Amino acid sequence: MKFSTCIGAVTCAVPALGAHGAMLGITSSNYQVSDGARRFSVMDVYVDCSGAYDKLVNFYGGASSTSFVRTSLNGVTNGGSALAASNGAAFAQAAGTGWLASGAASGSSWDSFVTIGSRTQDEASGVVASDPYFLNAGSAGAGTVAGGNTSQGLYAGAGWYTSSPTGSHVFAGTYADMRIMLGRFSVETTNMSATDVLTLQFKGNVTMKVDGASAGTGTAVQIAFDQSFTYGYLPAPGACALLGMAGLGTRRRR
Repeated sequence: MKFSTCIGAVTCAVPALGAHGAMLGITSSNYQVSDGARRFSVMDVYVDCSGAYDKLVNFYGGASSTSFVRTSLNGVTNGGSALAASNGAAFAQAAGTGWLASGAASGSSWDSFVTIGSRTQDEASGVVASDPYFLNAGSAGAGTVAGGNTSQGLYAGAGWYTSSPTGSHVFAGTYADMRIMLGRFSVETTNMSATDVLTLQFKGNVTMKVDGASAGTGTAVQIAFDQSFTYGYLPAPGACALLGMAGLGTRRRR
């Protein structure tokens, strides 16, 4: 299987609601990947930090502050507990894999997965676990991030955490850009048209240690956010041709 390099990359920076400690915001990098005739728009989501020992522990939702990781296509948004993408914009996953990192999918640069820091699935395998409200974390080809309810029946949403809290992957200083990755959320755009609008809602909470001077030190903070990111993509050549013909037909009628 041959993968192309990115057609283009854009970093979308959205400041946190009043930066807490050394957390600068939740940002994303969006880029395009081709796999044969298939096209994907990939969104990598990060927590941006300013201190080398800023540490990320988890992403989660709760009864009072729920989590959503879901797509919206042309204004139609998936439900937070949906096990299938009803809007036609499912997250793309390699055959046989789910949301938890899998070394078997490390060669699929468009495969969606969740993480705390680790940017490749070879690194992340075994260091991230799902919380009880992440209903389809282990489901192969899940296509959605499905959150569940608390014992009181209140919607909480999905979450995940590091099962290796002392590993280097959780510290901002491990990475030259000081960004701790939260996940890769890819959507296949092969059959989308140039007029389609595809977005990602990323809402929830993170627990961090910030302003530390060494590993294990720092102030524990819990930060809530609700961000939206827009996917960029190049429509299939056939779709562009059809749009051009439609415009030509309009001009002729005039």
